[in-house]
Amino acid sequence: MQARTKQILALITAVVVVSAAGLAGVVAYLVGNAEERLPTITAFAKQETATVEPGFCDQMLRCAGLEVIELPVPEGYPLQLSLPEEIANSDWRLSVQIGIPETREVFEGYQDYKPGEAYAVTIPGAEGEQLIGAIIQLPAQGGLAPVWAIQTVPLPGGGVVVPAS
Repeated sequence: MQARTKQILALITAVVVVSAAGLAGVVAYLVGNAEERLPTITAFAKQETATVEPGFCDQMLRCAGLEVIELPVPEGYPLQLSLPEEIANSDWRLSVQIGIPETREVFEGYQDYKPGEAYAVTIPGAEGEQLIGAIIQLPAQGGLAPVWAIQTVPLPGGGVVVPAS
């Protein structure tokens, strides 16, 4: 091999090594600074499935990035929720709103769960009762709580159910 060819090969090798090192540094930086992504919840009702993405709400119910998923649940039917380990192995709260169509009354309730207590829950349906919405909430960190929200009936005039505190 000629001296000039050896110099060119050495230069190309040096460029490849420096580029690889630079790429590795950029990847390490991006991975280290990547925002932790919260998992999704799967909701099932009357042979329909919906994926519920999280958002964040403060104590005054000001929410950021919260997309309330609409999943129709007919009167008297149950709603099933499947939770990933990241949620099920935490403290979490299930809040529900149930209406009585005949009287137009609305009742709210909640149940707190301990880590590992439930990986799936069924909100039962009963004759004469209409599930309006369900919310899963993790404890707040820095004033904001991760929230997953499902609305199960269309509201008169449109809009969505506001998460219960």
